[in-house]
Amino acid sequence: ESNAEQETEVHDNAQTSSATEDQLEGKADDVAKDSEEKEKDKGKEAEKSKEKDLDRKTEKDKEKVRALDGGSLDNLLQRLPGCVSRDLIDQLTVEFCYLNSKASRKKLVRALFSVPRTSLELLPYYSRMIATLSSCMKDVPTMLLPMLEEEFNFLINKKDQINIETKIKNIRFIGELCKFKIAPAALVFSCLKACLDDFSHHNIDVACNLLETCGRFLYRSPETTIRMANMLEILMRLKNVKNLDPRHSTLVENAYYLCKPPERSARVSKVRPPLYQYIRKLLFSDLDKSSVEHVLRQLRKLPWVECQQYLVKCFLKVHKGKYSQVHLIALLTAGLSRYHDDFAVAVVDEVLEEIRVGLELNDYAMQQRRLAHMRFLGELYSYKHIDSSVVFETLYLIIMFGHGTYEQDVLDPPEDCFRIRLIITLLQTCGHYFTRGSSKRKLDKFLLHFQRYIIMKGPLPLDIEFDIQDLFAELRPNMTRYSSIDELNSALAELEEHERAASAAT
Repeated sequence: ESNAEQETEVHDNAQTSSATEDQLEGKADDVAKDSEEKEKDKGKEAEKSKEKDLDRKTEKDKEKVRALDGGSLDNLLQRLPGCVSRDLIDQLTVEFCYLNSKASRKKLVRALFSVPRTSLELLPYYSRMIATLSSCMKDVPTMLLPMLEEEFNFLINKKDQINIETKIKNIRFIGELCKFKIAPAALVFSCLKACLDDFSHHNIDVACNLLETCGRFLYRSPETTIRMANMLEILMRLKNVKNLDPRHSTLVENAYYLCKPPERSARVSKVRPPLYQYIRKLLFSDLDKSSVEHVLRQLRKLPWVECQQYLVKCFLKVHKGKYSQVHLIALLTAGLSRYHDDFAVAVVDEVLEEIRVGLELNDYAMQQRRLAHMRFLGELYSYKHIDSSVVFETLYLIIMFGHGTYEQDVLDPPEDCFRIRLIITLLQTCGHYFTRGSSKRKLDKFLLHFQRYIIMKGPLPLDIEFDIQDLFAELRPNMTRYSSIDELNSALAELEEHERAASAAT
């Protein structure tokens, strides 16, 4: 029995110990669960605080970006008036795409619309920007065109004779947009019709500016050519019916012929034999310092009897080549004269004849040719094909030809200084050779006569005066520049007396 009691006590103690263990374990689990829940709550609170901090940071960053975008957009709009080339406006268009938003587009349209009325040169580039943006931002042209149309209707209905610059700016902007196919042709024709319905005063200027801007484009476009031709006929009819002042009449004619130039026959190109084409290629295309020997050899190989006359003709067209290569033509003349004596004589005779013809005609269109011939004559002296007497005879011919005749005012008008430029060209080419002997005395005497000719011309343009100063500084830096005819006459008399004394002594 005692054993049984002991066993029951042991069994009871085991049960109680297991129960207490279970209770302790349950309490530990509850404590762990509570701590886990507390940790989870703390983690959630930390996450919420982090999210709030991130939201605040993102909001601040967005505000900063908005401020930066606004500042960069303002800078971009301030650079608009300086975009006077395609590259600049294209670069600005790309930069605007990175700042794209509805508000920025509205701001851009307002800036484009408010272009200064005197800055008409900006309109083509602004139109290019709008045309570029319209491919991806459809609302840009749809915002701008109604503003331009509304402004046109307001100005045309006001019928006052002020704000002509604003009207011209408005209509030219519409015309430039039409060329980029942003403004529809119907809008342009409605504006033109409104001007033709009341064809007077500023409406004439507006219509002519519109035609000058996009009239040619609409006339050459297949879908609008008939309507534009009808509008141009109406324009000319109105011009003939109304008694327009000369300025408006000229404006209308210029606009009409700019859109519809008068028909003319095609230019007929001159057909030359292959041999002549080869000569022209050698002289006007291939000739330079490195190829002059090759060109000379090729010219010597030509059939001389057949080509001599044409070669002289081509040598006289030195103005068709480069001015800096005139001396190469003189070099070729010297090279050919070793084998054909009469060739150089023929070239010199033709050059002198051309110089005289230029003095007789005094045609403005011949001035480039005349300068080239003077340079050619000087280079011929450098290569010893003419004497100094020929040079001085030409110089005196230039300052004296036509003087004392009833045609003096036509051949050498008082305000015409081109003969001075001819003399400067010839002396700059070969004047530095006249430094000794009789040629030096001849040049000194001529320069005195040249000074008298200059004084008789009166006040000279600055470029001519500077060229004269450079000439004297190069040829005779110590020579006195006289300011009156009396001083020159006394200097000439003294020089002639000295020459007579020297000749008598010899």
